[in-house]
Amino acid sequence: MTGAESLLRKALVEAERSGRPRAIAKAAQSLYYLLRRQGRHVESVAALERKVDALRRLEGTDGPWTTEWRNELIALYGAVGRPDDLEAVCRERLESDVRRHGERSPEAVWALVTLAWALRESGRWDEAEARSREALALIEAIAGPDDPRTGWALAGLAVVRERRCDPAGAEAALCRARANWSRVGHADRVAAVDELLIDLYVGQQRHCEALQLSLAWFSGRDCTTDERRLRRTERHAALLRAVGREEEAVTCEARARELGALIELRRRESDRLSADAPETPGATSCVAGCLTGPVFPSPLL
Repeated sequence: MTGAESLLRKALVEAERSGRPRAIAKAAQSLYYLLRRQGRHVESVAALERKVDALRRLEGTDGPWTTEWRNELIALYGAVGRPDDLEAVCRERLESDVRRHGERSPEAVWALVTLAWALRESGRWDEAEARSREALALIEAIAGPDDPRTGWALAGLAVVRERRCDPAGAEAALCRARANWSRVGHADRVAAVDELLIDLYVGQQRHCEALQLSLAWFSGRDCTTDERRLRRTERHAALLRAVGREEEAVTCEARARELGALIELRRRESDRLSADAPETPGATSCVAGCLTGPVFPSPLL
């Protein structure tokens, strides 16, 4: 890896010396993938910025590959905590999506939801709420108030209302998102809403209600990653302790330790086996997918 990194950095220098955007984009991409595979996300920012800048020169800000790699840059800025840069590129994305798809389009909605997330990352709660409400009104106008896609805007709105010391408003937004997703069978998103509701209830010392939601998940109604299963198991143990069910809490904690050990074993095995770099970006590779983060266009939405 060390030898490869040195050569890739030299290749990028030579590409930049040539002044050819296509060569710069290719060299920057190779260096970015190497750094990303090593988990060096902060160091990988400069390489990805060079990639996106080169694509802007090749095909403009609305080009298909600029769009794909800009989304990757949005995710990376969020992961490494660059709020000013994050906001700027989110605004560029919104302007681009409005030009390409129109103001009243789902793509504009996802760009607004993502901009609202960026504004929350900067602590600009008034603007974040305004963008979330704008996105919600737009998707309601396009598809109606019961459309499941309203859930993305509602989840972001709930975060703002909770921050504004309005737990009732946050709960109402989450319950509406939950109902709309449940109606069409999105079990994974319903479970994710339940996680947000559990956090909300715990903040209000409503441990019994939080435990009921957690117990419903433990009945095995949805599938998830091992990492999320670990977090849920640890939280479930804490809730059991909070309501005085000590023996069950001890059993749950033991299950969490076993799962944690398994995750660590798999991580070491994954580090040992180096996978080939993909040809296209994975826009959420650096940000854990969740209901309150960035949203990128996908048929799964």
